[in-house]
Amino acid sequence: MYSPSCEATRNGTGVDEASANGIVLATEDLGYQIYEVSGEGSSTVSTEDIRECLKKQLEFCFSRENLSKDLYLMSQMDSDQFVPIWTIANMEGIKKLTTDMDLILEVLRSSPMVQVDERGEKVRPNHKRCIIILREIPETTPIEEVKALFKNENCPKVISCEFAHNNNWYVTFQSDTDAQQAFIFKGRSE
Repeated sequence: MYSPSCEATRNGTGVDEASANGIVLATEDLGYQIYEVSGEGSSTVSTEDIRECLKKQLEFCFSRENLSKDLYLMSQMDSDQFVPIWTIANMEGIKKLTTDMDLILEVLRSSPMVQVDERGEKVRPNHKRCIIILREIPETTPIEEVKALFKNENCPKVISCEFAHNNNWYVTFQSDTDAQQAFIFKGRSE
């Protein structure tokens, strides 16, 4: 169930805020967003709201966008991109929401954006590859023609298609599974 409690809007001061249930989102110098429970209304914040905000915060931490800038989090990763869960639990944005390690672990395990190790001690991003790169197709090729290569009832729907460079096109699908199915379909149709 979607909860609007963590949904942010930009105000004139450069601080993101959410008005529902006393939850405030502030972007600080830490390099990631912080969802915090504050104010007199914080007693009305439900466990589900905290769980939803925690999920958004954790997924943001492991997003491609954040990882491209978050040198601290990157420095904490081992060679397999795993980070100890206690490291995540000690991040300011997470501590402001909860210090309950069981809740943090539960939310991490429920998220498709991350992968928790078998022992429940480490977590890593679970980035999907949902883009097929088509090579040797000239830039002058109409986009409709490129999309038509995947137009078939046995092929997943193309989400987007764009020319990259050097006669390469990026064709994006909903998921890595869809991209794999489209790749197999394309291979069989040639």
